[in-house]
Amino acid sequence: MVPDVAAAGAGRAPAATYRNAITVGSITLGRDTATPWASAVAPDQVREALVQTLASAQLGQAAGGRFRLDATLLTLDRPYAGFAMTVTAAIAWRLTEAATGRVVYDKTLTAIGTATLDDAVENNNRLRIADQRAVRANLQQLVQDLYALPAR
Repeated sequence: MVPDVAAAGAGRAPAATYRNAITVGSITLGRDTATPWASAVAPDQVREALVQTLASAQLGQAAGGRFRLDATLLTLDRPYAGFAMTVTAAIAWRLTEAATGRVVYDKTLTAIGTATLDDAVENNNRLRIADQRAVRANLQQLVQDLYALPAR
């Protein structure tokens, strides 16, 4: 689920303020209990992908970062069946300055991922692949947004 950061950043780098300064906080499920996040993408898996993504994007710090990034997995809109499975993942992201509690970035990103019969013949495998691609696309959008944040 870890995106290609070079493609996400398009040759850019984060502002010095955010370089290796973001620690991953909580990754939680939204309030919609009908959200099928237990599919192939659990909060722990999103956390691990986020940690790896931030590290490869020169944004992450294992602990004690100047900023804390929290996520709420809001929805995972999945089809029940089909030859091409398209999944939409909505994740709310909040970047907070640890010392002051000031919110620096607060945005819900929505991204899609698709898997076809070329990826997997069995429905559950296609859904798993589409789930992972939707989360990867969401993480890629997040990196682009974080790279665009102005220095503070």
